[in-house]
Amino acid sequence: MVCSRCGKDIPSGLMFCPECGQAVQMVPDYDLDIEESIAVSSTEIQDSLDKLVDSNGNRRGIEDTVSFPAVRGKVRLFQNAAVLTLGAFILVIILLAGVLLVRRSGNSYDSMIDRARTAYEDGDYKEAVSEYEKALKTAKEKDEVIELNDEINLADSLSRTGRSDDAYSLLHKVLEMDPQNIAAYELIISILKDNGRYEEINKLIAGSQDKDIYSRFAGFMTMPPDFDMAGGEYTEEFDLHLSTENDGAIYYTLDGSKPDSSSELYLEPLHIGEGETVVTAVFINGYDMASPAVSMKYNVNFEAPPDPFIEPESGNFSQPKYITLAVSGNDIDKVTYTTDGTDPTEESKVFENMIPMMLGKNTYKFLSFSKKGVSGNVIEKEYNLNVQGLCTSADATNYVAASLVATGALMDIYGNVPGIKGHYKYLCTKAAKEGSRTYYIVDEYFEDTDGVLTETNTAYAVDVISCMMYRANIKPDGRYGFTLFY
Repeated sequence: MVCSRCGKDIPSGLMFCPECGQAVQMVPDYDLDIEESIAVSSTEIQDSLDKLVDSNGNRRGIEDTVSFPAVRGKVRLFQNAAVLTLGAFILVIILLAGVLLVRRSGNSYDSMIDRARTAYEDGDYKEAVSEYEKALKTAKEKDEVIELNDEINLADSLSRTGRSDDAYSLLHKVLEMDPQNIAAYELIISILKDNGRYEEINKLIAGSQDKDIYSRFAGFMTMPPDFDMAGGEYTEEFDLHLSTENDGAIYYTLDGSKPDSSSELYLEPLHIGEGETVVTAVFINGYDMASPAVSMKYNVNFEAPPDPFIEPESGNFSQPKYITLAVSGNDIDKVTYTTDGTDPTEESKVFENMIPMMLGKNTYKFLSFSKKGVSGNVIEKEYNLNVQGLCTSADATNYVAASLVATGALMDIYGNVPGIKGHYKYLCTKAAKEGSRTYYIVDEYFEDTDGVLTETNTAYAVDVISCMMYRANIKPDGRYGFTLFY
């Protein structure tokens, strides 16, 4: 406000100009009495106003400056109105300041944290995230430090509102600051478990250098089972052991399919035999969390046995020989053979000790088998035996039949026997030598009504020179011995 007398600025709240003492016009209403009084006594009032400030510059009270009672009352009225106006103005300023203070207080870090904590405790995770993130921003600007528990609560709220990746990142920061924070471990493992990120749980727990942390959370690990034999080629069968260091169970399949809790439960070593076997195993812990499946393929191909050594070598012979064989090593279980040129099998006749050479031209084939049933190479020999004598093999066969009829063993030379269906037959297919004598070997067979021949294991012999008949018996070493028939 500007003084009407001297033109100086009058500070707010003063009733008179501090320079010249001019009274401030406060009441706008027109008052005739006051106007007349001022007009009558203008000189006296002016004198009184001049005395508002003493010689030392101090302001004087109304009792000292206004002489007339009527005017003094009016001036006091002016003063009271000014005081009320100033008080109202100050009150408005205080109210505005209070509002600003309340607003500033509501946006403070502490207020945000309090609201975030309350929202979290009430289960309002969306609101908790909003307030916690505001608090984090404010803390960063004001260089405040947020408590780890609040960061964990924020991570939990983030996870519950679908922001698992943000929660995961925040929890890792917590663990960097506090590697032994149990709550952070529990929450991060829960997030990873719910999202099926089991391998990250393995890395998290295995990477902890704290033994207590490891032992506390090792049950959540899903490390694949260990195989004590690597996949590959093997020449021997073996038992496969599966193992795990963690509490849980191992399930497996043998057909290459992925196992689960409904597959075969591993309880004992798996026997891996000949051929191809695919073992696939998975570990499932106590929280029904499965490890990655591990497969191993095993090909077990047993070693073939060594070839037997056969004597004599292939050739033409006029004197009968015994065929012998020798084997090296202890892995050969048996040797089978054929004399008709076909390849022998495991069911063919077994070679024992030695065998007499057959008459005429014949192809012998030999096949060895290991103790594990693996066959070796087929060994082939060709022998052509032509015995020179006074009788032939056919003569020897007829002589045996006739001799048996003469002794009553047979009813006729056709091998019939009273009361028996079928008949005996005699075949001469081989020759043998004992000392200086050579014999035709005549084997006895029984032929049933269906024409099936069965060897009776009875054999006779006929001297190729004298044509005398003998009984032939096989000695333990496989050679023939001969005794007179009569």
